[in-house]
Amino acid sequence: MLSKKKMILIGLIIILVAIGGYFLFNYAEGQKAFAGEHNVLILCADPSEPRPGVGAVDMAFVIQLNNGKVGEITKVYPGGLTHPTKEPSASMRAEGLSVVYLHDSLWSENLTEGTTTAQEIVEYHTGLKTDMVLVMTPEAIDALVKSVGPVYSNGKEVTNDSINFLRDDQDQGATRGDAVENLADGIRDAASKNNKKPALIQAAMDQYSKGNIKVVPEDKFGPFISYGGISNVLG
Repeated sequence: MLSKKKMILIGLIIILVAIGGYFLFNYAEGQKAFAGEHNVLILCADPSEPRPGVGAVDMAFVIQLNNGKVGEITKVYPGGLTHPTKEPSASMRAEGLSVVYLHDSLWSENLTEGTTTAQEIVEYHTGLKTDMVLVMTPEAIDALVKSVGPVYSNGKEVTNDSINFLRDDQDQGATRGDAVENLADGIRDAASKNNKKPALIQAAMDQYSKGNIKVVPEDKFGPFISYGGISNVLG
């Protein structure tokens, strides 16, 4: 049976983006900040749905960390999950929204506001409080696929249009979570088989610098990478 850790490679790969700059210098700080149990929220965003912010949240995961090691993984499907108290903004109401859904939590241009909203929704519906949020767009995923390709998911070669590939996988019966898991397995396997782990790391660094991979709060990113280490993702 495949490890559940693999299914979040699409989200977790972004912990690699600053490995070179932080791994040697921030380990002690990371050990202090992330010792014990912590939860990280991964948001897969689709910017093709028009809104001021990053995009719509298509899928989410909560990753439990135990002293920097990946523990339980919880899939969170955005459909129908609403904020218990937050009122929609004027621009949201103009689009006919009367409540704030997880799907629309990244509506605002203020990323911190959006990720906080997402955290509050997830905590309300799952009971899982998260310490940090990682946001990833299809453009970043496409770049990762390209860096290690060819990538195969569920027996099919992945094109450079990953979001439509995931939707096609769902049209054939896969759940959104399973579709992401299949693609994550494909990226991981390709990086190993093609000896392209360094290329994968470089692509993630590039996408982070371009803003296609986002982290909130940013000041926790370096210590998190240093303490969690590279083995959690590519080991």
